[in-house]
Amino acid sequence: MATDAQIVALLNEGQIKLCMEAYLLLTSATTSTVASQAAYSVPSDFIKIEAVFIYNTSTGNKRKLRPIDLMRRDPERSTGDPLYYYIWGTNVSSSNSFTVNLQPIPSTSGTSDLEIWFRQRPLTMVSGGQAPEIPEHFQYALPCYAAWKLFQRDQSPLSLSLAGMYKAEWDEWIRSAQAFINPLTLDQPSTIPDVMGYTSYY
Repeated sequence: MATDAQIVALLNEGQIKLCMEAYLLLTSATTSTVASQAAYSVPSDFIKIEAVFIYNTSTGNKRKLRPIDLMRRDPERSTGDPLYYYIWGTNVSSSNSFTVNLQPIPSTSGTSDLEIWFRQRPLTMVSGGQAPEIPEHFQYALPCYAAWKLFQRDQSPLSLSLAGMYKAEWDEWIRSAQAFINPLTLDQPSTIPDVMGYTSYY
């Protein structure tokens, strides 16, 4: 029905789609700003940028930059302390890659002062013996995706029926992934209700 290479390719496709839909693989990267340079390359394994921070090494202040659309880019290319960022791209050695562009353009250089937080693309599996990078619980979704795509290729009534069954199961996995909350993020400070009114005396 399909070769091992074709099945592995579908498993890779499935885990990428899961990571695009949910917060499964999260990471960050740092780079150094350069005076009068607006564009900074992002890691090749990023799927979606969630936040960009800049750290002023002189004052010690850290600021979250606000995302803007390209059309709001300052045509004057003003320099100063960056407040905004927008996503664009550039060609490096004949290969196109995405960039984070700062506005205003930094007027001074920094050291590891630009932080980019993003959803990460999973590692590509090259053989059936290699485990997916996504969390173990969601690895069970990948066979559903592969089976859906494979049965869909065969237009026989039985195959189409099986394709529909696996598609429904895959859709359920997508909804589960979208609702997923990393358990490490659950340990957050919380306010204890002052039901006795003790703090009213302070």
